[in-house]
Parts: sequence; structure tokens; C-alpha cells
Amino acid sequence: MKNDWRWLSGLGFKERTVKVSRWGGLFFSTGRTCAAGLAISLHFFFAAQSGAAITVRDDAGKTVTLPFPAIRIATLAPSLTELVYAAGAGPKLVAVSAHSDFPAAAKSLPQVADYSGVALESLLVQKPDLVIAWKSGNRESDLQRIRSFGIQVYAAEVVQMSDVPRTLRQIGLLTNTAALAESSARVYESRTAALLLAHRGKPKISVFFEIGRLPLMTINAHHAISEGIALCGGVNVFADAPILVFTPSREALVRLQPQVILRPGSKDNNADKADRLVGYDGIKAAAEHRIYNIHADSILRQGPRFIDGVTQICAALDAVRTPTLTRYVRLHQ
Repeated sequence: MKNDWRWLSGLGFKERTVKVSRWGGLFFSTGRTCAAGLAISLHFFFAAQSGAAITVRDDAGKTVTLPFPAIRIATLAPSLTELVYAAGAGPKLVAVSAHSDFPAAAKSLPQVADYSGVALESLLVQKPDLVIAWKSGNRESDLQRIRSFGIQVYAAEVVQMSDVPRTLRQIGLLTNTAALAESSARVYESRTAALLLAHRGKPKISVFFEIGRLPLMTINAHHAISEGIALCGGVNVFADAPILVFTPSREALVRLQPQVILRPGSKDNNADKADRLVGYDGIKAAAEHRIYNIHADSILRQGPRFIDGVTQICAALDAVRTPTLTRYVRLHQ
């Protein structure tokens, strides 16, 4: 269970419910795609350079006001740590959550939060002037206690792919690293646009995405991973399910017969191991070894590396479209 928490920031699980039920506490939000235009980018940049007080509204709808850009930052989830580094504010980090292992510099920082909550005393020792929290994953009671000490808390929630560059820009504004944050945001957006263009008009591939193994879990259309699948020309076979993350029936999976099975994994995991095929009896994609690992931290942490995971999804779907690519994709997973 403790090891599961390292990835839950990409799945939408509330930490307080994970302790009771592995798959409980799901958030559901369809959201609306956020487009960050040049005017907004310029506003962020000049506001951060002005030296004036900074006021923003976080993803919980709360107003966050800093008298000056943050100089001591703590993050309460691994994906947030990655976002802060990508926004150019890594040198300002003084504390992080457990499992904040990317980039490597994060490993040496004090850890003040994990699946069980926030270690308040350890956090206060680091004297942060800004705490960046995970809206649906950190206890609101913990965040209120942090605020009671006069510390500003920005609650972030990445629900859609476009929320990544939006959050990067917000962090850049709060930390006076707007230019670096803008650069990272534009790279992410450029890579997203390139994938969309490259896969527009390609034959649709039906996909089953395995979020969890025991029990077998998957996602509906409102999860960012499903958005990534669609960007690559894939169709989530359980897109119409009413729950964000759920256990599908075996009968439905056999009936739907996805053309490919994707799942979080690593280069060290053999996608064709017999024990990993358990539960896929009667699924042609499994019998024909159309099962691909997608780097777990990239695809399950909805941060700046999420686009790397989506790129792997696109490569897997292209391999299914062009069988001669299958061996190449497997060798490079």
C-alpha cells in the first residue's frame, strides 16, 4: 500500500481514503480545457518581475497571496515536486513528499508527507513560505493546520493534459521563475500538438488500459490517460463507464476485445510474463502478445513527464497498426 502512494497522484485518489480502501476516494471532474494564450503568459512574466504582491486562485478555489515571490517551497506529492523543478523553481525547494525521486536532486531533500499525511513538525522546521499541495490527495485538515501557521498553501489538481502547462505557469508566477516555467510549458504544449498532428486520421485502435492488477482496474473517458489514448488515435473500450477508476467485469472485457492492452510498468518488466497474463484468458490481444508497458512514473504522475508516457502510448498503438514495428517497440520499452 505504501508503494502504491507514489503513483496515486496521477490517478485521482484521495489519501485519506486510500488507508481504508485501496481504490476508494476517487475524484470525478470533466473539467474544461484550459488554453494559455500569449497574453496570459506575458501577464505571468511581468507580474513576477514587478516585485508586487502576488495573488492567484488555486484549484480549490482559494485565494493565495504572497507578499513577494516564494523563496522556500515544500511540495506534498511527487508529481508536484516534478512540476516545481520543471518550472525552474527546484533550487527553492526545502521539503518534498515521500517518493519524490525525480529529478535526482529531489532525493536529498527532507520528506514531510506520505500516504498517511503531513508531518507538520518536520514541515515547520523547514520554514516554507509556500506549500504546494495535491487538492484531492492531501487531507484538507492537514492543509488547514499548515495555513494556521501563516503559511500560504496552493492546492493543485491536474485533471486534463492541458492542466500541466497551466500549473507550470502558475508555479512560475508564484516563484518568480515565469520565463523558465513558460519555456517548459511551451515544450509540453508543442510536443502535445505534434503528437496530435502526427496521429490525426490514423486508424482507430481499441485500447484497454490496466491501471491496477489485483484487482484488475481501468479508467473511463474523463481520466487524463484516456485523453492521451485518444490523442494517439486510440479508443478506450471503457470510455463510457460512469466511474473514473473501477473494476471492469471479465465478461465485458471479453466482449469488447480490445486490440491492445496497455499498463504501467518499466523496462525491467517483461510484458509477456505468464503471471502477468493471468486474467486475460479469452482476450485475443493477450494471446497475440499485444501488451505494452508504459513507464509508470511518467503516465501515473500527471506532471511534466506525462507527455513522455503519452508518447509511449502512441508508439504502442503505431506498433499495432504496423506489425513490423512491434519488435522494435518491445526492444525499446
